[in-house]
Amino acid sequence: MTFTMFSEFDLREALTHWPDSHAYLEATTASDSLLDRVQQCLRELLDQSGTAAFIDLIALLRHWLLAQSKGGTRVWLQVPLAAPWPASEVWHEQGFEVAVIGTSAQIRPAYPRLEWLGEQQDLFDDAFDGIVARLQTWVPADPPLRSLLGKPAYTGPGQREAIRALMHLPAGTTLIANLPTGSGKSLLAQIPPLLGSQGNLTLVIVPTVALAIDQGRRMAELLKARDPNWTEHPLSFHSGLSVEQRTSIFHAVRCGEQRVLFTSPEAATGSLRSILIDCAYEGRISHVVIDEAHLVVTWGSGFRPAFQLLPAFIASLRHARNPESPQAIRIALASATLTPHTVTSLQTLFAGVNGNCVVSGIYLRPEPRYAMKAMVSPVEQVNRVLEAVMKSPRPFILYVTRPDEAEEWTRLLTENGLGRIAAFTGETPPQQRQLLMSDWDANKLDGMVATSAFGLGVDKNDVRTVIHATLPESLDRFYQEVGRSGRDGKASASLLLYTQQDVEQAKGMSGPTLIGNELGYDRWEAMLDDPTRPVTPDGEVWVDLNRLRAGLTAQGKSNRIWNLRTLNLMASAGLIEIIALSALPPGSESISEDIEYSDSQVTYAAVRIRHPNHRNRQVFEEQMNSAREGLLLAADKAFSLMVRTATSQVEISNALVQLYGLALPNQWGPVTAYCGGCNQHWADNRMPVRRLRPFVARIAQFSHRTEQWPALKTLPQDQPNLVFVAVPDLIRTCADSRSCFALMLQKVRPHSLLVPQSTSNVLVEGMIDQMTITRSDTFVDRFDPLDSIALHGAVDEVRFILWADSKITTQVATALRTSPSAMTVVFIDSQLPDPYRPERSWVSVIAHADEDTVLRKLIA
Repeated sequence: MTFTMFSEFDLREALTHWPDSHAYLEATTASDSLLDRVQQCLRELLDQSGTAAFIDLIALLRHWLLAQSKGGTRVWLQVPLAAPWPASEVWHEQGFEVAVIGTSAQIRPAYPRLEWLGEQQDLFDDAFDGIVARLQTWVPADPPLRSLLGKPAYTGPGQREAIRALMHLPAGTTLIANLPTGSGKSLLAQIPPLLGSQGNLTLVIVPTVALAIDQGRRMAELLKARDPNWTEHPLSFHSGLSVEQRTSIFHAVRCGEQRVLFTSPEAATGSLRSILIDCAYEGRISHVVIDEAHLVVTWGSGFRPAFQLLPAFIASLRHARNPESPQAIRIALASATLTPHTVTSLQTLFAGVNGNCVVSGIYLRPEPRYAMKAMVSPVEQVNRVLEAVMKSPRPFILYVTRPDEAEEWTRLLTENGLGRIAAFTGETPPQQRQLLMSDWDANKLDGMVATSAFGLGVDKNDVRTVIHATLPESLDRFYQEVGRSGRDGKASASLLLYTQQDVEQAKGMSGPTLIGNELGYDRWEAMLDDPTRPVTPDGEVWVDLNRLRAGLTAQGKSNRIWNLRTLNLMASAGLIEIIALSALPPGSESISEDIEYSDSQVTYAAVRIRHPNHRNRQVFEEQMNSAREGLLLAADKAFSLMVRTATSQVEISNALVQLYGLALPNQWGPVTAYCGGCNQHWADNRMPVRRLRPFVARIAQFSHRTEQWPALKTLPQDQPNLVFVAVPDLIRTCADSRSCFALMLQKVRPHSLLVPQSTSNVLVEGMIDQMTITRSDTFVDRFDPLDSIALHGAVDEVRFILWADSKITTQVATALRTSPSAMTVVFIDSQLPDPYRPERSWVSVIAHADEDTVLRKLIA
């Protein structure tokens, strides 16, 4: 008997017929991820293969049974009692009701309680019940999204404005997209290859090989759907490719046949760097998208130093571009967790010729239920964490700070009977990481014990529990790690259990380890006086991190790390720019250059000298002091906010609003606050499900587009950038695919079409459908006719406005006439009253064109 999908029926039959259960466990898929885990666990126990243990199965069955009841009548399940199955006493100890019937038992679980949490002892209930905590806020798609991807809607206003910015910002402007997890940031990488012409390359830099492979696969599906004749070839570049595959990608990039390439920071700044700079010189790189861009600031000087090379790499691409190239490279930086410090750092590091634009649409995640408690001793911490892990919904992540802590906790959990777990840290070898990620995605692991190295690029949406057996050094790190849970919009649990030792460790780690001025200067001199390659005319030099400052005699890992720390602080101080790192001498060709590496593996660095007085000791000290002050101040603030949150001095949502709210001189981005439950208002933790719609500011500048509307210059103008078109029946005109309005949309291709909120959805959908057919890149905005600010427009914007209201205010008239937009075309009814003298029609006193005039001019 073969089943295609493992279901509740198969589970019950497999347990009833145990051990003759193979026929009921043969299905290749399961009806949900929990049953998939149960099925895998039963197979391993039946065949005595793998690492699964009965403690794993007990936790999974508890979760599955509670999920079936969802707070109502609890469901029973029959299990065997014959060895090696647990005896009835074991089920009792694990919190199950047991009714023994011969050689089997009926079991049903009680909701587990963490009594030492007091009022919050039911922390896990919502996660067990699968409570829906977040509903998606869909926003109707504009013509570009519909024509390129066939999507009917955006995931929210933030995604929409980010896509508009990507398509319509002036080339050379750096886009910083600050969008919540699950809002579809991947579209920023998918749109350009679909929109661009043959010969243009979109480079997408992602933090993990797994993410590069996955996004490359999805992109291939989109390209194939759009063009059935598209020839499939690798779209991701990583160390796992064969020599032939790597060679084919190099050839495709050189020949202009590679439309998109997903890769890591190590590869982009390593073996791909030279060919990408050549490509930029020829004007064939249209876009560079950096995912998880906050890592450039937070990780650049430690675990993955290649992230710190990205600003210099982007600058090299921009600098290499031939002046005769038609347009500058568009840069997009995407992240879900940008603090004001991170935003200002990215604005400085990636400043484009036209500055920066921040699109921020952040809301706090409603899924996590938070509990935080200080432990009186490490012994209490171990006992409480073990209890919580055993009782928690699956899957779970147990976060610690150091790799040795992860290994110790893995040993403890294994000793307590768990088998479907693993450890993931910054010291996990790359191949082992890929294997663990594969097992995690395939539901072969129910728990991961990890440091902050785990989670980037992990898009697993059903993580139900995150436990911290430590105190993170910043609230930013804590929130990112909690954010690995509940990505499917269902409730999750966050439990923070820390000791005083954890507080002290976090304080020590909160600030970067920085070199002093005197030793830093001596190290810089030692590296610069004996370079691997001499200084080039533009100030670039390769240095050997094995060089010893005066007074040292032994080379080694510690010496290299301190030399790299010296260079990192000098880069922050503006003295130098780090442009390349390598474990091999410059000029060596090796696949290993592209493998993720830590600071301890770096042996050589290429730097560009930025300050002419870098050898002046006084200047050196002044610059280093200033950089050190800024870094330590930011770290102190981050640590202080974490401690105040953990000790309940600040409520979690208030703390996160403080952390992520943008109130900068050049950017305002509020955070939509929400708390799914914490110790300060646990009684109200079952808040109604929310559709979170954050405030998202419209972009303030558009790309120049005058070449597309010369015909408008021949029409009567109210202002040099304002044209009125009067029609006798505005609704009919807009609905007619042969009208002057439809023809102008095709000829002019405005950035924006503005329609009143009162306009019927049928009419708007009809217009969008017509623009989708013509592959228009116009975005459709709804506006309130009484809100003159909404009609002010943006710099260089070309826009059409449909004025379907029966009157117009003087404020709106002023806004139209003072707009900074490049061109505004307003379609009005011939009988619209004059806002200044309502007894007459406005067209009787303003310069305007009628429908026939527009048609003649456009056809001519």
